[in-house]
Amino acid sequence: MTDQNQTITNKMEDLFLSILRGVILVVLAGSILAAIYFAISGASDLGAKPKDYKYEKFDSKQLLKDLNEELNPKPAPANNTPAAPAAPAVKSPINDEITAIFNLVVKYFKAYDMVINQGVLERALEKESRILGVVYGDGENAQLEYLKGKKLFFETVLLNIELNKLIDKNHKAEEDQDDKMKLVNGIYFKVSNFYSGFHEEQISKKKEFDADQNAEVAMRNAGSMFKLYLAGGMFAAFLLISLILVLVKIERNLRTTKIEEVLEA
Repeated sequence: MTDQNQTITNKMEDLFLSILRGVILVVLAGSILAAIYFAISGASDLGAKPKDYKYEKFDSKQLLKDLNEELNPKPAPANNTPAAPAAPAVKSPINDEITAIFNLVVKYFKAYDMVINQGVLERALEKESRILGVVYGDGENAQLEYLKGKKLFFETVLLNIELNKLIDKNHKAEEDQDDKMKLVNGIYFKVSNFYSGFHEEQISKKKEFDADQNAEVAMRNAGSMFKLYLAGGMFAAFLLISLILVLVKIERNLRTTKIEEVLEA
């Protein structure tokens, strides 16, 4: 009866050791996989760099549509006819573009017997293009790109034939001279501010994007060391579990040897 109990006990111990071995193998595999994952993730985050912001492309179609709807309740088909191109650059391309824009503005106001200060407008355009031209890069090339875009925008929208017809219609409908001037000035500033406002918004978005990227990179760099330490801990656990597995294997071999010795005796 004692031998039978001993045999049952040995079988239960063997079963327990088999289950323990299986569990250890699962944990062992999990620990080494986790160690590899955290090591790769930590190394990746350690060299993290902020992404570059890509500016959106300017589009004047929506403003032109809104102005037409504002001045005329009935939808009118747009007939975009650009004004005559500016004269070729002689000295400074930037000054040439500024002069070309000024001439477009003069052409717009001339229809309503209104004048504009050339010096004030040109200084404003130079400062505006220098600040907002960063959307297109650095230096004079970016500034020139901004001015070319504004010139094309004024040709397309401010001097749009259908839009100007609507302005004339509303201008004639106003009886008070101040109201007439407000209408003409209001359209001009709405068009001009739409262009500059788009670029200001792009610069603002870039600043927010850069701030978010820098914060994300800082967090990733801070967490990278933790992940590397965690990977090291997982690898240490892997070694420890491997040692336990070896001990279990030794225990099973010793138990089998003892059982064989008892049976031979």
